[in-house]
Amino acid sequence: MSFRIEHRIGVAAPASEVWDLVYDLKGWKDWTGVYSEASGKIAIGETLHFTFTVGDRPPMSAVATVYDWVPEAQLAWNAKLAGGVRTLRFVEIEKLTETSCILSNGDYYSGFGTIFMNRKLRRDIRGAFQRMNENGKRIAEARWQEKGGTVDTTPVPGRRVSPLTIQPLGPTVKPAKPWGFGGRGFGPKLNAP
Repeated sequence: MSFRIEHRIGVAAPASEVWDLVYDLKGWKDWTGVYSEASGKIAIGETLHFTFTVGDRPPMSAVATVYDWVPEAQLAWNAKLAGGVRTLRFVEIEKLTETSCILSNGDYYSGFGTIFMNRKLRRDIRGAFQRMNENGKRIAEARWQEKGGTVDTTPVPGRRVSPLTIQPLGPTVKPAKPWGFGGRGFGPKLNAP
């Protein structure tokens, strides 16, 4: 079984302001509200060490490997957690304008242990991502204002963006009619644009 948990939020500050928070791993304990320790070198293949808390559970530790990173855009890492759970964790920054972006924070989970990740745990994880994003937004916008920047929440024409939480949209799955008959083949078929 595999699934994704993600939270996105609009930030009225440049992507560089958010990236400064993400890139400074030692500073994560001061702003994330989730990670009490984060250390390592951000470079592909390098090792990262984390101690984090989700909900009312005791702190957990993880050793991860940097999967990918792009300055002012993304940081992704792989980790193996207790119980046979594998994760691909990511923090992404999508630049909208010179002074606004979307901060996306999430995890892809896979492995046998995911069957034991109940709804409460998943809600707690999403809540942790939300708390981290809201803190990042607040700090990045405050730093931007301290530098003389203005916080403009005007939406970009043609984009569905606001400083509120944005839910990601995925492809819709429509079963072929009827399954395996009518010359359509077997299984579900993704809607084509």
